[in-house]
Amino acid sequence: MSTISTAQLKAIAKERALDRYGTLIFANILIFIIQVLISGITTVASYGNILIFIINQFINLIVSILLGILASGKAYLYMNLVYSQTISASDIFFGLKQQPQKAVVIQSVFVIANYLVTLPSSLILFYADQTSSIDLYLTNIIILIVGIVINIFIYLMYSQAFFLLHDFPDRSALELLKTSRRLMQGRKGKLFLLQLSFVPLYIFGIITLFVPLLWISVYRYASVAVFYQNLISEAANVSSSKEKQNGLN
Repeated sequence: MSTISTAQLKAIAKERALDRYGTLIFANILIFIIQVLISGITTVASYGNILIFIINQFINLIVSILLGILASGKAYLYMNLVYSQTISASDIFFGLKQQPQKAVVIQSVFVIANYLVTLPSSLILFYADQTSSIDLYLTNIIILIVGIVINIFIYLMYSQAFFLLHDFPDRSALELLKTSRRLMQGRKGKLFLLQLSFVPLYIFGIITLFVPLLWISVYRYASVAVFYQNLISEAANVSSSKEKQNGLN
């Protein structure tokens, strides 16, 4: 179990990001613009019959999976940050060079899981909009909540996979996902609390015209990267201790 507190993780992240917020914010803005542009180009229509709905869902599924390459680049950027390496906004494109096929496979786990748990809600909402049924809207809320809980659990379980990809590029995507799942045993609650600790800041950002969200998003992801750094360091220490014990025996 990790001995470093959430406050300490955030303090380290804040220290590492000091004087680098400009680069990190610019990188985040670039990612957002790319995602919006791709989403806008690939969307067939925002309304229509069930066929249009299905086509949109399928296209969004494929695009979301391919965006795993950007998620990989973002992980690389923040790993450079927490390991005190030189960073550049162009680091977000590193996923194009570093095992992009593995990034796509990792991303597909998150995207397909999200698709499967939210599909019932999307279908119900579609028909609710067509019929204006209050019962369907209420049912949709319940299903949506269940889907959110499942999504959070899956995210926590495999949250370290993109970071691991850059530390262990020789491992397969499946091995990286398994390693993330193993590392996160007993630590999902800590990462969840770390993420939850940013909720007040996000609320503050929203009520102050959204501008602080640029800084908050950097601060949050840097803290997650520090969480990974601490996690992998502890795993290495445990492994080293076991090897020494085996040597003594």
